[in-house]
Amino acid sequence: MRFRLPVLLWLLLASGLEAPAQTPLPALPPPRFDYYSRPGPRHWRGTIGQQAVTLELDSGRWGYHGQYYYDRRGQILFLSQDSDKAKKGAQIQLVETDDFKATGSFRLNGPLRAQLSGTWRSPDGRRTLPVALHETYTDALAYDEETWEVRHFFRDDFYDSTRLDSAELRQYYLQFRPPLAATRPLQVALGLPTPPPRMNRYLDSLLRARRNGQPDFFFNGDIYVVYNSNHLFSVVQPRRFTAAEEDGGMNMHEWSQCGTYDLRTGVRLTLADILVPGYGPQLRRALLQDLKSVWGSAHYGNSHYESVGTNGKLPASGFLVTGTGLRFSYDDRDEESLGFPGPYHADREIEIEIPYEALLPILRPTGPLAALLQERHLLPGKANH
Repeated sequence: MRFRLPVLLWLLLASGLEAPAQTPLPALPPPRFDYYSRPGPRHWRGTIGQQAVTLELDSGRWGYHGQYYYDRRGQILFLSQDSDKAKKGAQIQLVETDDFKATGSFRLNGPLRAQLSGTWRSPDGRRTLPVALHETYTDALAYDEETWEVRHFFRDDFYDSTRLDSAELRQYYLQFRPPLAATRPLQVALGLPTPPPRMNRYLDSLLRARRNGQPDFFFNGDIYVVYNSNHLFSVVQPRRFTAAEEDGGMNMHEWSQCGTYDLRTGVRLTLADILVPGYGPQLRRALLQDLKSVWGSAHYGNSHYESVGTNGKLPASGFLVTGTGLRFSYDDRDEESLGFPGPYHADREIEIEIPYEALLPILRPTGPLAALLQERHLLPGKANH
């Protein structure tokens, strides 16, 4: 004999049996939103001794940090200052490093201002050169760095099984000063996707959409400015995200998107803009040659990645114009083996840079890179003078 559910429930209650009590889940906190902004590095041009240089320093809140390069070489040298030695109005002392080795030091007359002067000293102290710098943005951009973040039910205890739906989304944007008509496409590409009053709702909707299919979702979108001179603006946008899998593990990825913009138009450059027609075969040979040296390096240790780049396709991340060459990065979108460097690790990324000297046969002598190449003295004949 079959009982319908209401009848069965009535019989159970009448027999003195009680339904098991349900333990209420702890209340989840509301989403948390955070925002903060800081000025990007200031930009100076000038000389060390007789050599032209370009230098950038941050606001100095925790001691000054930045970088500079000799225009003729284009190779980045890093600058830092111990925050304990940072004194407003006093001389600014900076340590210069290359590959974590001290290669010199600066003593600038502070505080930071439009005109800077001081001395550069070699590591052994035997050689000193005068430094003269002036702040300029005639061929560069001033910008602020903005961070927006939303957290959903962010748990205090990682092992609390009642809080398996925590999620976080953090995104960085750039705000240019002043906003110029020519840079409007660039501002659209790298700035806020919606007006500030609507950003919290925008980020919240993105995160909710991700959490519907990916619990414990975490996303971090950075922006690194790599080159900001000669009317060129190069940025790397790393994307790091993780999501819980059915077996309890975490699916992690780290992808980058590279791009260089012409500051006179705000348009993102393509390889066809800076290389001559028919550049493909020679560029691919150069990429493969560099990749082969990476395969045998001590850093990678074996032939596990020997198939990277052999299909002849350019990396999904795009390319980047730097002061010394064109930079390319390969990740697991280009080669599946790069997605498994080790347990619970993000994707491995292989980064290579082809020097301009090696690309001269296929570089356009005119166009967006002309000023950079002239500064490096790489243009043929009279174009360098």
